[in-house]
Amino acid sequence: MELNIYDRALDAKGVIEKITSFIWIRRYNSVGEFKLLVPFTPKHNNLLQMYRLLIKWDGDEEAGEIRYIEIRKNTQGIEEIEIQGRFVTNWLGKRIILNPIVATATTPQIMTRIVTENITNPTNPRRRLHNIIHTDISGISRGNIEYSSELFINAGLALERAAKASRLGFNITADIRKKQYFFNIYDGLELTSGNSADNPPAVFSVEFDNILEQTFTNSTERLRSTAYVGGEDTHDRPRRIVEVGETAAGHDRAEVFINATDIVQFWRDENGNEQSMSDAAYAALLFQRGVQQLGYFAETLAFTSKVNTHANLKYKHDYDLGDRVTCINQRWGVRINVRITEIMEVYQDHPEPEIEITFGESLPALIEQIRALYIQ
Repeated sequence: MELNIYDRALDAKGVIEKITSFIWIRRYNSVGEFKLLVPFTPKHNNLLQMYRLLIKWDGDEEAGEIRYIEIRKNTQGIEEIEIQGRFVTNWLGKRIILNPIVATATTPQIMTRIVTENITNPTNPRRRLHNIIHTDISGISRGNIEYSSELFINAGLALERAAKASRLGFNITADIRKKQYFFNIYDGLELTSGNSADNPPAVFSVEFDNILEQTFTNSTERLRSTAYVGGEDTHDRPRRIVEVGETAAGHDRAEVFINATDIVQFWRDENGNEQSMSDAAYAALLFQRGVQQLGYFAETLAFTSKVNTHANLKYKHDYDLGDRVTCINQRWGVRINVRITEIMEVYQDHPEPEIEITFGESLPALIEQIRALYIQ
């Protein structure tokens, strides 16, 4: 396998041909990452510079940016270069949402507005990231929601939360020929068994010999059914509290408090004039925040599987990142329709990668747990 190296202007710098190991992790609604280990040579040392891009030619045009370089020599005298980085989608996290976004719109429209106002066409030209074009979102079917951005939230995190709440994917891809980047919002295909879209189903099962190793996780450790959402907290007005999931009762009811002081009902414009929204509109925004945050406290169902790439289903032909598929393990008594949320490609001694897939939402990493606890 060859890795092509580019600078941020998408000018070619060279090719890495000799690879010790390479891990490429694609994620549906968060930023992917990679790790590369190569023998030290003057050519590799010259090519693998900070902030350069790695692109592997397999039709995706996803690009990873070098953010970590380590050169080492072991006791046997072998020299290696280790490279780590994240996909260029991470550039969306270079900005915060500077001006609050309050809107009734579809999730793709909201995500487009976040990127437009803070990254591709902000008021302050110094905040702009050039050479990024928005792709068409008209074909993505989603209903309107009430949305209010958190005060000064990181734009990348806001996009990730919005995407996860609506089960959408997003990324930035690179077109080498046009020397252009594209911001994409997309919806995976419906490939579950018996799907109504008449798509050929993708069924993963040990019994079908397309799964080599498999782990099933079902957790209610963080499950919450009901949220109390607290709005802005001022001395001269009573604090508005909205309940979400009020029908849950008894042992089925598990409560959490969501601090939403960043959603304001009264504010002053740039001229100092007081502005406000109606009680009904404000309650709707608080309710939507509660719905969104309860998504982080949902029951977890996940299959993590090492896939047999030589079986009946072919990667990127019969299934890909973001698609909804069917996973079956008859011996375990498990059959679920889940989305492919993460794909890890591992290249070592063979030109074809080993594929490890996360079906469904995996258990939260430590940083996600910290975020979830912080909002209580």
